[in-house]
Amino acid sequence: MKQSTRREAAAGRGAADIARSGQTGTAAMNLFHRSGTAALHNAHRTVGNRAVQRMVAKTMSPDTDTEARSGTGRAVVQRMPDVSSFKKSTAVTFMRRSKIKQVDQALAAYNALGEREYANRSAGLGAIIQECDTYLAHPKAHPGRVPGVTDLLENARKELVVMDILTEADNLKGADKFLKLYEAHDAWLLVKDIVPRLDKYDINQILFDSLQELRSTPGETEKVLQHELDQLAEIMNDGDTPEITRKALQEILGNLDEIHMNAMLPGARFTNEKEKQSGIAEKYVVNHNLNAPGGSAERLGSLAHELTHVSISEQFGNTALFFAFDPGTSDDDVMALVEKRHRDLDALIAAMDVGGFDKEQADLLQMKLEYPRKGGSSGVLKYVSSFFQSKKITREEKEKAEALVAKGMDNTVIEFDTVINQMLIYMHQWKIPQDNPFYVLLQTVAQDAYDHRMG
Repeated sequence: MKQSTRREAAAGRGAADIARSGQTGTAAMNLFHRSGTAALHNAHRTVGNRAVQRMVAKTMSPDTDTEARSGTGRAVVQRMPDVSSFKKSTAVTFMRRSKIKQVDQALAAYNALGEREYANRSAGLGAIIQECDTYLAHPKAHPGRVPGVTDLLENARKELVVMDILTEADNLKGADKFLKLYEAHDAWLLVKDIVPRLDKYDINQILFDSLQELRSTPGETEKVLQHELDQLAEIMNDGDTPEITRKALQEILGNLDEIHMNAMLPGARFTNEKEKQSGIAEKYVVNHNLNAPGGSAERLGSLAHELTHVSISEQFGNTALFFAFDPGTSDDDVMALVEKRHRDLDALIAAMDVGGFDKEQADLLQMKLEYPRKGGSSGVLKYVSSFFQSKKITREEKEKAEALVAKGMDNTVIEFDTVINQMLIYMHQWKIPQDNPFYVLLQTVAQDAYDHRMG
């Protein structure tokens, strides 16, 4: 189901304009700037599968407390502590800084570098590490300064991992460069909340700029899309992957011959007439966002979400809305399905209380668990009306859906299986222990949903 169509009500007016436009690339960027960062950010944090994700990168305001200038006068957001803060953390009363001044100088030199001078930044971090090691090895290193120097050393080592990957990416082209940036993004996510100011580093903008380069070279975007599908296949074939995750991936990847892939805002739908006339022979079009703020976990989870819509359509063949029940199902059985899925969602939400996730992970899971019921019956009614007006469903299908909505049917008949499979990918990519109570319950619910689709 094309998620950008469904989520306008939740996204806010400015973001809804972007979603409705169907524009991508430069056109989407221009529309984004007209609508404003706040509108896009609001949509990104509230919609189900982040239909309006950062295809346009988040714009950041300079932090006046941590702003430096490169030789070109361009604002540079510092990641490591500024020299003043470092001196405060390593201050010793009545003692000069003669032995530690080389560390001060290495830190000052690093913070003066340009934002995207990756090779120089790697070298600068190497210099900081060397000077910290030298100081800590000095027989007269002052105990009052050792903790501050040790912290700086550890932070420099963590940031160096990210900068080294960015340096390597900077020497590559096309899909190879973009895939290397994926590695940098995931590495950044692991340490961004640990290293001072590293969370301010606009790696989403770096990915966005590279995406524009990627689109300009024929065939390169397709290589990245294939890489994403290959990643899901690797998870499926991983011996440590839970059985239900493997089965769900085997199911959704089994439809690839019927799918035409695009790199744009996430969505799944039938191929339209214009696309058929242009030569697209596949039955479905799946759009995949190549730049997700949560890195590979969020990106691959989103792709699994969209592929699950296709699987639902193949299994049930129930209108362009992709309802997850057979067209001949009785009203009572549909409502029983809705009620059961409500109970499953409530149980999963309750299981979140046991913890085991960081704040960003918990927030993302909470959004996914809330999404299938978002808007209630009135929410799904809007989609029914929209699909009828655009001639994607017949009057008979519209009236039948409206009758079910009147009895309480909601989006759990469309978006339940999708978010369950999406969260299975999150668990695997986040390396959540399989005995985590939420993960255990999620696998049980996923197995039940899988059995329903296979029924």
